[in-house]
Amino acid sequence: MSREKAAYQVLARKYRPQGFEELVGQPAVSQTLQNALAAKRLHHAYLFTGPRGCGKTTTARILAKALNCVKGPTPEPCDECASCREITISSSLDVMEMDAASNTGVDDVRKVIIETVALAPARDRYKVFIIDETHMLSTSAFNALLKTVEEPPAHVIFILATTEVHKVPATISSRCQRFKFRPVAPDALAAHLACIAKKENISVDGEALQLLSRAAEGSLRDAIGLLDQCRCVDEGKVTLATVREMFGFTPQEMLLGAAQALLAHDPQALAVWLKKVYEEGVEPAQFLKDLRAALEGVYLEKLGAGEPADAVWSKSFPEATAEALSFLLRRFNRTLEELRFGDSPRLALELGLFSALESAHDLGAWLARLEALEKRLNAGDGGPDISPIPAHKPSPAPAPKPPAPSPASVAGSGPTWEAFVEAVAKGKISLGATLQNCAHEVRPDGGWTIRFVKPFDRDMALRSQAFLEETLAGLAGRALIVELALGGTAPASPTLIVDTGVPDPSGGAPAGTRWKDVTEAADAGGPNALRKAEGVFGGKARIVKKPAP
Repeated sequence: MSREKAAYQVLARKYRPQGFEELVGQPAVSQTLQNALAAKRLHHAYLFTGPRGCGKTTTARILAKALNCVKGPTPEPCDECASCREITISSSLDVMEMDAASNTGVDDVRKVIIETVALAPARDRYKVFIIDETHMLSTSAFNALLKTVEEPPAHVIFILATTEVHKVPATISSRCQRFKFRPVAPDALAAHLACIAKKENISVDGEALQLLSRAAEGSLRDAIGLLDQCRCVDEGKVTLATVREMFGFTPQEMLLGAAQALLAHDPQALAVWLKKVYEEGVEPAQFLKDLRAALEGVYLEKLGAGEPADAVWSKSFPEATAEALSFLLRRFNRTLEELRFGDSPRLALELGLFSALESAHDLGAWLARLEALEKRLNAGDGGPDISPIPAHKPSPAPAPKPPAPSPASVAGSGPTWEAFVEAVAKGKISLGATLQNCAHEVRPDGGWTIRFVKPFDRDMALRSQAFLEETLAGLAGRALIVELALGGTAPASPTLIVDTGVPDPSGGAPAGTRWKDVTEAADAGGPNALRKAEGVFGGKARIVKKPAP
């Protein structure tokens, strides 16, 4: 009878790194630790932080082997001596691993660490305590551990690992050398998976490897686990379709269709694609994540800030702007948050996507349309008349024949000052009203020199100088310069818009009343407010005081 085959070992454990040179995606951490071991500059406590599956606990075991190897401390443990072999299979008496997620209390810390820390190592050079998920310890457990971490015996080294370093008290973290582990890049994950697949005789497509690498979200352990799961589907052959089918990834045609419907503001098309998503059984959160990942590549390509996006996606959205894509990506993030806390994922998905159709994706495009409409209105090509309307319209009377303009009031090619001001007012009412009180003269080249009384008015006009020159060019039939300067004089009697139905009391106060000039006196803090108003608007401010009845 043949011997029973050894139990199957999952790929994540089979290909767990056993030396610093085998660590994937953490060059800074591995190099720093190797240099410290080579120089014999060892710290009594280390704190490894970073996301799940990126190598924190693995590195802690490699460091323990490097400290206790028969050749050590060494940056290259031999993996052959008794100490290295025992640490590899987690059976060393001098390397104790404590899972803080299941041993959170002060009694656990006291029994595993405090009561044994003073004992000498059973055989090896150092007694190493590896505390995984350190942030799960209770406050009392941290307090009990503090003194030991601060001043441990010379033969003790602590290695703390955590995914949530902000939950570790500063009193603990400040006494450790801190190493930050980063998520493994998708390209590095794909290359490592390809090496494992070659060793295991797994036939895998390059596109499938890329999809598995993105799905792992920087976790090497998760990426290897996904590959291990896929190999069982089709006799060791892993394809893109296999990966999509197993893990519920959204088919690309659905993502493209939904993205096109969103950017085209087409609710009917979006509803059709969402129905297909539901029929295929794709999770709403997974659908949004896949759509976000695909559009993110196009967005970065539009900005010129990243690698070229997938060729299919780049060709599908040639006219999409970065602003529109940015709006959609922010909306996807908000909808994913609502999916986490809502009780109806389907409703949250529909509200998030359909409400995006009602919002302006690209404000730049809207501004361009408004400017085009403004030009059409100014040119008289449809639209309401936006010329200024006087406050009081007197009874119609025969209009007198306008006098011939003087040479100083006619710009090059014949446009008069009055025609110019009227044309400006049709486009910008307030600017046209300001020009009515300005001095003007014809330049030698035929343009206008406009002189303002107040610097404020001149500064406001400078912002519209291009518009003024465009208006004058439209009247003259050729390009002319409009110069804006100070030096104008205020009109002797400012033009006032009044209601002629109210009698003008300028000849004196009405019978039984008297005028009081309220600008004669000054407030304690400075000129009277009405005096300031006179300086801005011109004229004279007076109050009519009626006698008591």
